[in-house]
Amino acid sequence: MKNINELKCLHDIQAPDELKQSTLAAVRSLRRAQQQDTPQHLAPAPRNRFGMAKRLLAGACAFGVILGGAAVWRTRGGEQPTGDVVASAIAHSFGFVAYAADTGELIEPRDSRIVFENGAGVDDPEKGFYSGCLFRVTGENIQSVSASMSKGALYRTKTIKGQGDEWVDAIHQRTAPEINGADQVMVSGLEDDEGNMQMFADLAWTLENGFTDTYDPDVSYGFWVAPGVGELGADADLREAWHHKVDMFNGAMLTVTVTFTDGVQQTKTLTLHTGKLAVEYPDDGSGPVYTGEVLTDAQAAERGYLYGVYAEIG
Repeated sequence: MKNINELKCLHDIQAPDELKQSTLAAVRSLRRAQQQDTPQHLAPAPRNRFGMAKRLLAGACAFGVILGGAAVWRTRGGEQPTGDVVASAIAHSFGFVAYAADTGELIEPRDSRIVFENGAGVDDPEKGFYSGCLFRVTGENIQSVSASMSKGALYRTKTIKGQGDEWVDAIHQRTAPEINGADQVMVSGLEDDEGNMQMFADLAWTLENGFTDTYDPDVSYGFWVAPGVGELGADADLREAWHHKVDMFNGAMLTVTVTFTDGVQQTKTLTLHTGKLAVEYPDDGSGPVYTGEVLTDAQAAERGYLYGVYAEIG
């Protein structure tokens, strides 16, 4: 009965999307290990109504190998049940999604690659370069998030909504309590089908490298460069100047550490790159949609793209 309870617990757990490929590799490793440990003359076990649950557990075990490293294998001959180690590894996992501030869309990683939109970027000569390349941390039972970058720095951003001229005035005058010392405030509006104007304010706070934040699933983080860094001069082409600022993140290492409510910590590292990111344009006129592909110059000559930042999750 204990094993069945473990299966019920694991049944509802889903792995972060960026680990799919690694999970498949782990499954292959498990199969090889089973072939080495199990006599080959044994007949296969008969199929029964618990077959699906067993396959779910096998998948969860493979996932546990990825998250817990050698922890699963160390339980052989040990006192802690393997299922407990797997469940703990999955419970202490987190992931990343890119956040498109213009649309509110969450963009899942594909094949351990995450592509960032930059529609909400702004280059402020006094406050610095806010790339608009945003990501969010996802997971359960997260208490805090810490992060640092090897080049550049990070900023925290959150979108708030309001209506009416008084609300807009309070945002511009920075008297609204939601401002809370924000370094950058960007106001925009969207008219609904009934002609009512919904107003938005994107607030940005520049962070120290190595900051620690209380976890908020609605908060996004973006890449930032200090004012005056990487300037090409007043006569530079605007597009070239923007690409030059974006390229300042090329090769940067982003390290994110999550602390869970029980005190356990997990750390992941992302390597940032810049390039021509493929986009498609839907027929509904909603604007470019990233495909997740990074194009060569030859491919970019024939396809739509936007120049921006992507990351390999390692």
